[in-house]
Amino acid sequence: MDAMQQLSAAELVGQTYGFAVGTALAALLLVLVWRSGGTDRRPRFLFAACILIANGSGLAKNVALELGVPLQSAAVWRIKSAGFIAAAMLPLSIVIIWRNNAVSRVRRRIGDALVVYAGLSGLLIGAVLAQRTGTLANQDFAGNLTIFNGLLVIVLGAIFLLPGTLDNVTDRVAVSLMILGLSLSSASAILGAYVSLPAGMARAIRIARFQSIVLVVIGSLFYFSRFRAADLFAKRAVRLLLGAALALLGALLIFGPVSSIAQSTASPLAAEILCAAAITGCAMLLFTRLRRWSDVMVERRIFGKPDSHHAVREFRDRLGLLDAKSAVLLATDALACEVLGMKRDEVSVRGDQHRDGMHKSLYIPISFQEGLGLVVSLAGNRRTLLSGEIGLLEEIALYAGTRLNELDREAERTESIRLESRLSQQLVQAELRALRAQINPHFLFNSLNTIAALIPSEPEKAETMTVRLARIFRHVLLHADRPFSSIDEEMYFLRTYLDIEQVRFGERLQVEFEVETSIGHAAIPSLILQPLVENAIRHGVAPKVGKSRILVQAQRRGERILLTVEDDGIGLMQKQDKAEFPGGADGGGVGLQNIRERLQTMYGSAARLSLASIQSGGSRATLELPVGE
Repeated sequence: MDAMQQLSAAELVGQTYGFAVGTALAALLLVLVWRSGGTDRRPRFLFAACILIANGSGLAKNVALELGVPLQSAAVWRIKSAGFIAAAMLPLSIVIIWRNNAVSRVRRRIGDALVVYAGLSGLLIGAVLAQRTGTLANQDFAGNLTIFNGLLVIVLGAIFLLPGTLDNVTDRVAVSLMILGLSLSSASAILGAYVSLPAGMARAIRIARFQSIVLVVIGSLFYFSRFRAADLFAKRAVRLLLGAALALLGALLIFGPVSSIAQSTASPLAAEILCAAAITGCAMLLFTRLRRWSDVMVERRIFGKPDSHHAVREFRDRLGLLDAKSAVLLATDALACEVLGMKRDEVSVRGDQHRDGMHKSLYIPISFQEGLGLVVSLAGNRRTLLSGEIGLLEEIALYAGTRLNELDREAERTESIRLESRLSQQLVQAELRALRAQINPHFLFNSLNTIAALIPSEPEKAETMTVRLARIFRHVLLHADRPFSSIDEEMYFLRTYLDIEQVRFGERLQVEFEVETSIGHAAIPSLILQPLVENAIRHGVAPKVGKSRILVQAQRRGERILLTVEDDGIGLMQKQDKAEFPGGADGGGVGLQNIRERLQTMYGSAARLSLASIQSGGSRATLELPVGE
């Protein structure tokens, strides 16, 4: 194969490769632009369609030539003409977008004139190319005229329409790439038409003449990076370029040095297949690595986005520490502003009842929260959001909604527990009131019997006893709604009660109190000792002949309070000896059974009542209560 044929093959490969990549990029851009919506969707769609037709025509022409179709055939003429016509209409789509973004009325009027000129010139070039008259040289001249005209329109548009609209470096680089691409194509066309060059350089110039348009596509991508799916397009476009580059490199290796080396083996075909499989596998593994790297580079370098996914993950972990809905909403608002790079007044959490007044805004509903969502203002320079940004907002809204739902459930559980506790407390109080109601009539019945017995023989004692009884019931009435009393209050009540009993028994009854001063303020159930004292008198002191003694003690042992009522009467009967919680020595079980039920209601298993006989005579009743209850 001579040098001319090698160069011709290289030219065909270079052009076909460039047209194939451009066609794929344009098709991807066309789909994403149409799906993205927005006010500038039509001119963007026109731009993508023109790029697609131009590159698709170039690819179809090379495929036709490879299949043996003559260059001078009508089919090739029509294919090339379609590509040139699409390229001629390309500047129109660009200046329409620039005209819409112009900052003043004068510039917009100039933009209107440029739009008219771009449209008419494109139609004129298309009309010339649509008629198959003249030679291929004339068609190439029309193609060059398309490139020159595009450069003129783009430069004039950049001069008159873009000042004041290029807010960042990305936009400036984008416009520069578009002008550079058209400039290179124009320079290549001029050199190819009017300068005599060596054959190899001439073919390289012809490749550059059409493939420089790729710079226009890339520049347009940068400039159109505000449409919703631009980041998605950029990532897939870079992946496509990487994949195409790896495929081309693999093909060159397989049909170049690998093929030459395989010819020297015993089985050339097997060697080529194995080497091709190895190269393909390596290319696939390398592409997986490069794809991840390219996605990060697109987000960081092209779109200037921080590592938002890391911020969202930290937000998700931090939400578990927030126990107030207001804190969750503030954190959600702050993260949305950080991810979008917007001000606090441009992003807010609102209810959907305010959506009617939210023009030019995006509403992202918060999961599990009916009528609540993230509202992003798209007024001013921020006209659209990238698809990746919308995805991040939806992820933030999901995590925030999940946490808000958890807080709602926790609030419901807390309210339920509070209500159950309240009902339980009311039930306990009702039970205690009922138990106290059992004590008061019982005590009143015994006291009135004693007074009735004293009235005939000792009226003065009966009168004293009546006064003390009134004092006791005054105490009972004051403590009627109090389930607990202090030990000092309980001892005062018992002294008054025993004063009544001493009137009844006279010198036969001796009473002693031993109370540790440090626990006088400790709370114990009201009237809890009175039934024990009454039992001691009724079943220990009363049946005994001679003097008797009752000792009431209150002392602390570690984390427990011991309350003891001890007498030296006749002691417990054998069947009650060392029994715990008997039905009651009075037979009816009102007194001791009442104490048992009250302790169970108030303390559960933490309290204990025990009865025991004293070896020297008498009995002892002991209450063990936890401290602090």
